[in-house]
Amino acid sequence: MMNTRQTPAHHEHRHAPRQARHVEKLEWNDAMLMGHGPMDDSHEEFVAVVNALRNSTVETALACLAAMESHLVSHFELEHSWMDKTAFPEAYSKCHRDQHDEVLEAVQRVRQMAIVGAVGLSTVHRLAQSLIDWFPGHADYMDSSLSAWINDKLHGGQAVVIRRNMAHEDRVPGESETIAA
Repeated sequence: MMNTRQTPAHHEHRHAPRQARHVEKLEWNDAMLMGHGPMDDSHEEFVAVVNALRNSTVETALACLAAMESHLVSHFELEHSWMDKTAFPEAYSKCHRDQHDEVLEAVQRVRQMAIVGAVGLSTVHRLAQSLIDWFPGHADYMDSSLSAWINDKLHGGQAVVIRRNMAHEDRVPGESETIAA
């Protein structure tokens, strides 16, 4: 559980800008589950929408940008409403909302430029890749803490997340599996 007694200055230090790691391919899987069903559904939709944007063509790019913007508006509004309804600590909420604002502003800016022909498909694909690179860190760091907070406030504890078909380095192979020598 988050320590709500931390000062905003301490919070700012913990949330210093980080370089997003390059993600070759973003696919929805159980490793992405946060443990709050509506959040998980929204994240699964994000993955589908951002992949459509990444794979867009000249003919589909504007529609995909509009879909991305629409998704982000509803996704972020939903998370903001959870923060408000559960009294998510202000220092954490501000940092989380600031990230949302920056991401939405970037998508809106590229969309407006694409509408008037000021940017091409390569810029749209770079935006999609930036979102793909940003999302795992945001979800793991920001959204997981929000999910834990929501579950604690609504249910008095943390969610148990069961992840199917997850391979672990230390797992024992089954009879039909062999270990390479």
